Amino acid sequence: MFMVKRFFLPVTLLLLFSSCERGGVPGKEEAPLITQKVNNYMLDIMEEVYLWEKHIPDTFDIRYEFDEFEFFEKLCYRQEDRWSFITDDVQTLVEGGKGVETTFGYSLAFGTFSNTGNYFAIVQYVYPHTPASEAGLERGSILTEINGNPITKDNYTDLYYAASLNITLGILQDGSVHRAGSVSLTARKQNLNPVIAFNIIEGGGKKAGYICYSDFFGDSQDLFFPVFQGFKSQGVTDVVLDLRYNLGGYLSVARALVGVLCPAKYLNGNTVLISKYWNDLYQKYWTDNNRNDMLYEYFPKLSDTPVNLDLPRLFVLTGKNTASASELTICGLDPYMEVIRIGDVTRGKYTAAMIFYPEKDPQIKNWGAQVIVYKYANALGLTDFKEGFTPDYPAEDILLGEVYPLGDPREKLLSRALSLIGVQTVAPLDASVRSQFPAFIFDHSLIIKPAGLNNHLIDK
Repeated sequence: MFMVKRFFLPVTLLLLFSSCERGGVPGKEEAPLITQKVNNYMLDIMEEVYLWEKHIPDTFDIRYEFDEFEFFEKLCYRQEDRWSFITDDVQTLVEGGKGVETTFGYSLAFGTFSNTGNYFAIVQYVYPHTPASEAGLERGSILTEINGNPITKDNYTDLYYAASLNITLGILQDGSVHRAGSVSLTARKQNLNPVIAFNIIEGGGKKAGYICYSDFFGDSQDLFFPVFQGFKSQGVTDVVLDLRYNLGGYLSVARALVGVLCPAKYLNGNTVLISKYWNDLYQKYWTDNNRNDMLYEYFPKLSDTPVNLDLPRLFVLTGKNTASASELTICGLDPYMEVIRIGDVTRGKYTAAMIFYPEKDPQIKNWGAQVIVYKYANALGLTDFKEGFTPDYPAEDILLGEVYPLGDPREKLLSRALSLIGVQTVAPLDASVRSQFPAFIFDHSLIIKPAGLNNHLIDK
């Protein structure tokens, strides 16, 4: 027996397991019953809540689907959906969304050596109070080998998932990367703080507040509220929000963030942040039952916002890993205030997911799915931005050569924002200097988050 339940709607149906209804094919091996159970659970979810459920074929026989991951791929409409996935370790997925990870504590970009094709990694940032920060790794640190071996496509994930590592460091000299010692790291399970850096920069009669926010971890608004309160108490007039490495996270946290930054007049409880567009079943149900709370996400009320800066404009630093909840923050605020984008084109993620798992079934409770359930549009109807958002002021994220810490006024993207604000700073590294760097290509497909929440907007 199994339960097909409406995951939101108040309808529950009890049906017979399909293999009990029909005889199997004589002589044909069937998948293990546990595999069938997992596949059946995933099929039920997808046929009900999946945004593109109408594209799911109706020809599956789960008795002969032997690989849960391959079966789930068959359910996904990959012409549109780049994001839905399943896991056999749902606890790690759920914890990761809250910022609890077993991690070394860094974020990496990858490039290739022109002469060998092997990879090297560059630290984009380091989470505070983690093994990486304790080992002295910092933004711009170059990693060239893992346990004495070159970094390749076969082993690069060890930089995230291994229990311990010995990493060979590199240094850029005379246009080449040379060895520069090594560090040993042991992964540790801990709560990560996504507020990577913050600073207040003054000049030219202006006062700008900078904050680098790396992940929309669940409930992490409690970590950025005090930073913004400090900005307000010190008279900050402009804010530079660094989302260049932020692949997304929880909608509730994005809502809290826009409540801090937007003009106060919109915090009335009925200003639309986004509209949600579900599959036909749920769109009709929410509409018929006047469930505006499921069709729209509103700005918070002023009384529910610990701090509001009442800004007329916002400067956002963006990159190829600005995705999902980060993009929602950008386009959600855009109808209500001036949002100036500086950096690179964003990822292009206009959908939201929910996490489903059979927590009451001990046999398969370790399995879970992160499923796209709706796409969203801002108050002006902007959606389907598959190519991402183009910056108003393109600027390159400098990770090789003279690399400055995040929050340093000389750092390339921040320096550009400060010049637009009118805060005079030391000029950043000139682009012509980069001609001395070794030829490399950044491979953005290798940038992953240990928690698995890659470019996802998670709606509870």
